[in-house]
Amino acid sequence: MIPFKTQIGLFCAGFALTACANPGTSQPLTEFQSHLQSLCGKTFEGAVTSMDAVDADWRKEVLTLGPVSCPNANTTVLPLAVGADESRVWTLALEDDGEALDFRHAHTLKDGSPDPVTGYGGVATNANSTSTRAVFPVDDYSKANFKENGLEASMTNTWSITIKPAEQMIYKLERENRNFVAEFDLSAEK
Repeated sequence: MIPFKTQIGLFCAGFALTACANPGTSQPLTEFQSHLQSLCGKTFEGAVTSMDAVDADWRKEVLTLGPVSCPNANTTVLPLAVGADESRVWTLALEDDGEALDFRHAHTLKDGSPDPVTGYGGVATNANSTSTRAVFPVDDYSKANFKENGLEASMTNTWSITIKPAEQMIYKLERENRNFVAEFDLSAEK
């Protein structure tokens, strides 16, 4: 018979080896990016579902997300069309070995040149995100861009993206007195 102390020691050693061999799941943002990458090559439809008065024109339009492209395993590009207006692109880039996810909004003018308000966004971290929801507080670059373009109300923006794989993606913009929500059906490709 093995003495009790030896049994406990063997159990603890076995547990430690198992923990080392199976370090657990990957970081939340790495999993989140993997969910986004599952959309590569696909196009989806959506709609604005929030009721802010300022979004009345957008609620009348079909939103088209895609075709989603993935230039590499760390970058997902999501073109966004609002009706016939194809001037928006969202880009999400996984950085710092999965510790951060950079989210940028790119806008162009009708002539195809960059809008003065472009390249804004924020960075999600594993501390404020999960494998299905990433939260992007406005960053300093964006604050400077907003200030330069007279958009002081946007200085406290927080964006989030929630993804339910093969079901739904929800994009939100929130700040005081502002709640924009767009929902995309991931169960059916366009």
